[in-house]
Amino acid sequence: MKNYLKEKLGGILTCVMVLAVINLYFGVLCADSVYFADLLYLDGILLAAGLFYLALGYRKWKQITRILDDEIHKNREEASRLLGSRVTDVLCRMEKENAEDISILLEERDGLTDYITRWAHEVKLPLSALGLMNERNPDGELQGEMQGCLERIQQLLNTMMMSSKLKNMENDVRYEKVYLEEAVNEALKNQSYFLIREHFQIEKILEGATVYSDRRWLVYMLDQLIGNAVKYRAQQPSLTFEAKCISADEVKLTVKDNGIGIAEGEIPYIFDRGYIGSNLRSGDYRSTGMGLYFVKETAGHLGIRLEAYSRQGEGTRFELRFFNNTAYFNMDIDAKRQAEE
Repeated sequence: MKNYLKEKLGGILTCVMVLAVINLYFGVLCADSVYFADLLYLDGILLAAGLFYLALGYRKWKQITRILDDEIHKNREEASRLLGSRVTDVLCRMEKENAEDISILLEERDGLTDYITRWAHEVKLPLSALGLMNERNPDGELQGEMQGCLERIQQLLNTMMMSSKLKNMENDVRYEKVYLEEAVNEALKNQSYFLIREHFQIEKILEGATVYSDRRWLVYMLDQLIGNAVKYRAQQPSLTFEAKCISADEVKLTVKDNGIGIAEGEIPYIFDRGYIGSNLRSGDYRSTGMGLYFVKETAGHLGIRLEAYSRQGEGTRFELRFFNNTAYFNMDIDAKRQAEE
């Protein structure tokens, strides 16, 4: 109703002005020959007619809005009655063209995703060969530097491959019972070269905690968070993983580092696409501003609530909250029982 009245505001104001002019004319200029009771009666009739017109218009407006929100070709007859045949034909043609454009864009996106996936897999073979060749490098210092570059390229490939699937993630998710310790260990293994090189102290307080999620995407999220901890590390770096059962339907996983931290004013923006913050602008660190954006997007698709807490110079803490695990586990148990029967 509010939107309808906003659309009709000009007409309503015009009617009010006309009514005011009529009252002014008959009430002031013709006061000697007009009874005020008749004038009020006329005002009542005009107001009733105006309200009746608004009510009919609102009913038609609701019908038109419903048709426009739905697919017009499914309500073509009703649309023709309300909008006219020519307008309906134009809208149907536009709707068909838009559907074709969307279909083409989806096909192009899927083709690009497939190309990136194939390309990433093909690049892994020569990359592995380079790693084997580097192991025979007699120069120890050069070997270490090259190994760091190879590991970095491998991580970038994995990130590119996963992020290319992010917009079509609903077709690439498999929910299962995941042991957080196993997921954390896999992510640590992926980042092991840099964690060992930078002498990270790792602490895990996971106590056999389990969640119901997609293991591969969860490991991808942890990969990004660990990579950030490595990139923005401090002296004597440490990384802590702690899981806590908040309730029967909620598990919280905390990832905490003792790095350089994030300025308080920047925390609301760290998950925004392309946001790099003052750490990059200072010239000491390299960042694209996409890592945490991908983490947030992935968390949204998986139904995980992601929050960040940090103070500059004191490290950063990320909290991942998983919900409704018990219900999923019961479903899993029931499915197994039915399969056994």
